[in-house]
Amino acid sequence: MAQAPAAPTVTTPAGHAAPPARTVNHQAPITPGKVAMWLFLATEVMFFTGLIGSYIVLRAGSPATGYSNLFPPGTDLTRLSDAKGVRLLAAGSNAEQVAEALQKATGLSPEDAHHAVDVEHGPRIVTPRGLPEAEAAALRDQLTAAGATAELAALETHSWPKPYDSDTNPLSIDLTALNTFVLICSSVTMVLALAAIQQGNKRKLTAYLLATVLIGSLFLSVQVYEYYELMIGHFHPVGISASHHFRPSVSLFGSCFFTMTGFHGAHVFGGVVCLTTLLVGSLMGRFTREQHSPVELVGLYWHFVDLVWIILFTVVYLI
Repeated sequence: MAQAPAAPTVTTPAGHAAPPARTVNHQAPITPGKVAMWLFLATEVMFFTGLIGSYIVLRAGSPATGYSNLFPPGTDLTRLSDAKGVRLLAAGSNAEQVAEALQKATGLSPEDAHHAVDVEHGPRIVTPRGLPEAEAAALRDQLTAAGATAELAALETHSWPKPYDSDTNPLSIDLTALNTFVLICSSVTMVLALAAIQQGNKRKLTAYLLATVLIGSLFLSVQVYEYYELMIGHFHPVGISASHHFRPSVSLFGSCFFTMTGFHGAHVFGGVVCLTTLLVGSLMGRFTREQHSPVELVGLYWHFVDLVWIILFTVVYLI
């Protein structure tokens, strides 16, 4: 059997044979830190898969009349199919008078009545519950006499709040879409930070880590603002909440929304803390071209958090 030719022996000037050349392995080593991070991310994948899967199951099992434009979520609508509401299209030049008329007719508090006639963001149902057609028509006429533009609204039901349906869904899709873009930008700066330290550029590493921390903090700030508007700052129609404030207890949709986005927000907060730690380490010169594994590991976590948010945004806000 023919044998492969032996590697040529290199002779040194002193006459001694030099050791054979070693093959250089350019692949990144599999370190314990990488193994631990991948195992951690595997558990996170299972967690969010279960969370999103539960949301899909709960949504699929919601009854066809679970949400309506005239009654709070979960109301039994068996005998209320003929109910009517009043949709305010414009408050006119005398919103104060319209609010007073609405307050007298419906029993809303003065503050809630003023919030109800604020239709800057579009028409809304202003009746605190569905009414018989005659009473709804009388209320419409009173608001019209006060200078408003109003119309009767028939009962509409849905199994789950639809996107951009201001009568049943309070989520600001446009604001959150912009916030999603902000979070995606943070992934870009994280990639640039890792590339910078792999090239030995410590100054760029610090700059890109700072940018990632700021962008991640901006995402959290917008989410806090969204929570405030949903829970306290905005007056919502009765089809969203009987209390006119969207909170976890108002409906199954509310519970799912705050649970899913709240867990993700906690992950983003943890990521910002880790990134801040990296930033401090970068300012102290702890990372080099040869020693930068913490940057790579935190980057893996941050990209995972960004990917999960894209899925959550699609499932919760857009579908």
